Amino acid sequence: MQQLEDMNELDRLYLFEDVPEEDLKAHLESLPEDERVALLALIPEEIRCNMGYPSDQQNAFLEVSERFDKLWPKLEDFGGFSGRYGQKYKDWLEAYCPEEFWELVFKKELGAVCRAKNEEVANFIDDTVKALLVKNPAPDQNTHFLEHVGHMNALKAQAEEMAEPLMFGGCQRGELGIPKLERPVATRGRGKNMFFNGTQEDWEDCGKPDAIIPF
Repeated sequence: MQQLEDMNELDRLYLFEDVPEEDLKAHLESLPEDERVALLALIPEEIRCNMGYPSDQQNAFLEVSERFDKLWPKLEDFGGFSGRYGQKYKDWLEAYCPEEFWELVFKKELGAVCRAKNEEVANFIDDTVKALLVKNPAPDQNTHFLEHVGHMNALKAQAEEMAEPLMFGGCQRGELGIPKLERPVATRGRGKNMFFNGTQEDWEDCGKPDAIIPF
């Protein structure tokens, strides 16, 4: 178990992909409950879902919905569009912090939290661009218009990259690891999460709001 805990997500995925599903199921069923739960937490979500176990999103959704005594969220509970950077933060919350995401959904606070994050990030980017301009002034806008636009776009892109830790839990996007979106929940009518590996149609097919049990 300790060896598994010391592995990163990708290494565990490669390891379990080589284990026959029947053997892994049999081993899990032979374990005491506490050991089975501990091992399941270390098995990559894709492998667990293929064996019939709930996804991380499903587990988080069930736990929070039971706590708030609600079966299914309304579309407005997701807070609508929260700005360019607020949407990225919202997607990150759902993909990497599903318990916090669903709690905010059922408390009807997700939109406000993400709009506040959008403002925070936008202000950071504006301030960063100003600071970068001091060190690297832009060409004159009147005499070198295209060069000026290109320079400003490059500075903004640099500032947006520097702002990623504000949106992604202190990490750059490339450091985030595997998202917990193997089987998302309540997706009908919502734009596809940026971390979801599939089309908008695939995304919406994951959520069935007319079902008594959500998955």
